[in-house]
Amino acid sequence: MLQGSLENFALDEVLGLLSSTSKTGQLDIKGDRGSGALMFREGRLVDGTASFTANGTGIEDVMFELLRYAEGSFTFTAREVEATEYEENVVSVLSAAENRLLDWRAIEAVVPSLSHVVTPASELPADEVTITRDEWSALTTIGAGCPASTVCERLQLGEVEGSRQIKNLAERQLVVIGDSGGPGGPQSRTSAAQSQASPPPALAGNPPPAAAPTPPPPAADAEVIADRPPMPPPPSVDDLAPPSPAEIAEFGDVLNDASELLDEPKDGNGLLMQYIKGEE
Repeated sequence: MLQGSLENFALDEVLGLLSSTSKTGQLDIKGDRGSGALMFREGRLVDGTASFTANGTGIEDVMFELLRYAEGSFTFTAREVEATEYEENVVSVLSAAENRLLDWRAIEAVVPSLSHVVTPASELPADEVTITRDEWSALTTIGAGCPASTVCERLQLGEVEGSRQIKNLAERQLVVIGDSGGPGGPQSRTSAAQSQASPPPALAGNPPPAAAPTPPPPAADAEVIADRPPMPPPPSVDDLAPPSPAEIAEFGDVLNDASELLDEPKDGNGLLMQYIKGEE
C-alpha cells in the first residue's frame, strides 16, 4: 500500500510513479474539495471518478478536478482492475489537465468564485460595442445582476466555460464583478449584525415585558412655588460689619440669664439640666 499527503507529494508525482512502475490498482484521494479515485491497469488509466465534476465526467475532467485539490491525502491499493477500451496514457491525460488548470488560473483571477455577483457596467467603454451571440446570451442572463453560478446554470455551461464567458465580458468592461453574495459574504454579515442589534422576540408562552410606568404629573404645589419670587441670596461675609462692644456685652447678659433659668428647678428645668450634666 502506498499512502501520503498532497502537501508532501504532489499528485502529478504520485501519478508518474504509478505509471513508470506499471502498477495495477486504485488510487483514492481525499481533499479539501471532496474525494475521487483513479483506476490503473499496468500503469495506464482506465477510469476515474470525483465527487464534484462541474466541467464534465471524462477522464480529463476528473483529472482536472483532482489537480485543484490544495491539500488532502492519497492511498493506493493494489487490486485487480478490469481492462476497458478507454485506457489512456497517464502522461497525456495529466498534460491536458494541467493545461486546463493553467487556463483556469487566469479565469479565476477575474472571477474568484461562482458566488460573486455579476452586474452590467454602468457605462460602456466606447460609443459602439459589438458583441457575439454567446456574449449577448450571457448579458441577458445577468440582467440587473446575479451570482456567477446562475449564469453557468442558465447557459448550461460548466464552471470553467461559464466563468470564461464572464471573464471575457469583464475584460471588455461590459460587466463588473462584485463581492460574494454567498454564506460569509458582506450581505450575510450585514444581516447577522442587524439580527443581533434588534431585540429578541418574546418566548412562546411568556407574556411580553410590562411597559415602564408613566411618571405622575407634577403636583399643584410645584406650580405655586414656581410662581413665588426667588429668594434673595444670603449676604456675603465681607458685607457683614463686626459687632460693637455694647452688642457683645448685651449678648453676654442674655447667656447669663439663660443659664440661671436652666439652673433653677422650675417646671422640670432643673432636672433637665441635671440630666444634661450627668448628675444623679
